[in-house]
Amino acid sequence: MSIHCFIPRRGWIAAAMAACALFAASAPAFAQRAELAADRVPYLWQGEARASHVVRRDGASWLRLRFSGVELAPGSVLRITSLLDGAQQHLNATTAAQWRNTSAYFNGSAVRVEVLEAEGSAGNRVALAEVIAGRPTMGTESQCGPSDDRVASNTNSRGRLLDVGCTANLTADGCFITAGHCMATASTVDVVEFNVPPSNANGSIVHPAPSDQYVPTSNQQSTNGGIGNDWGVFTVFANTETGLTPLQAQGPGLEFSTVLPRRRNPVEITGYGVDSGSANQTQQVSTGAVTSVSSSTNTLKYNADTEGGNSGSAVLVGGRVVAIHTNGGCRTAGRGANSGTLIGNTAFQSAYAAVCRAP
Repeated sequence: MSIHCFIPRRGWIAAAMAACALFAASAPAFAQRAELAADRVPYLWQGEARASHVVRRDGASWLRLRFSGVELAPGSVLRITSLLDGAQQHLNATTAAQWRNTSAYFNGSAVRVEVLEAEGSAGNRVALAEVIAGRPTMGTESQCGPSDDRVASNTNSRGRLLDVGCTANLTADGCFITAGHCMATASTVDVVEFNVPPSNANGSIVHPAPSDQYVPTSNQQSTNGGIGNDWGVFTVFANTETGLTPLQAQGPGLEFSTVLPRRRNPVEITGYGVDSGSANQTQQVSTGAVTSVSSSTNTLKYNADTEGGNSGSAVLVGGRVVAIHTNGGCRTAGRGANSGTLIGNTAFQSAYAAVCRAP
């Protein structure tokens, strides 16, 4: 059967192949998110011109703020500073709206909130509504065989998607692809983080500076339709601190494959799966092989190790994307397979064309 669909910058080569034999699997498939563990605490405070206030949540490993209102005159700025490492985010009227009245993630248990008023301006005020305070996170495992073969990596095109706990992949067109179930039920405005530092010894994650954090726009589409039909695509705003887009800051994004993968092709998966200690939800890469391909159901199966937090990871064959990882199914006994949605899915192709070519 031939497949004809749109692939950015390349054409999908029609491939004829017989249905592959399914890899024996005794474990059920499950989505591989690792949503952040956090306390959401109401916090009422209102500040006006030149206001300064410290928000503290003892015992928290990180903080994020949600405002009920942000009113800033031209030139006025809301500045948020971590008291642990000094990282800062500056929000004006435009960027506060882009972030939907939330802040970036800040390390530590305390941040300072300041209203910096432009000379001659009036009517500046902010109102805090909630503090989100982080705790260590654990997730579901799907290890293929007796050993975890993931190793630390530092690939510029892969981001950690929070707070949903997934992986997002920067493409050559400046868009992001991930799993659909990573976009459907997030409890707050998600953030893409690059250049993620090692986690703390107890597994609590450490955030990069706000200069490496990006918030998605409303230009997005997704479907959470199960294995073979689980995909998402979105764009992000420029960074609040640098004014750069991810392509400008991170360099080239991923290209899509023009060839339908085959059984036994080597695969590579990079993502932010859970782990122990300082490796938890940091970037790691694993390799394996394709165990089955079904073009009729848009499903790819493989035996590369993945963990909770790997959902959304791009599956590469020959250095190009062939699928989006969505489900775990491997067992340490060596049976089963992990699986994802082939990029030949026509609904994904249509959505990618629409999202990545929108103004």
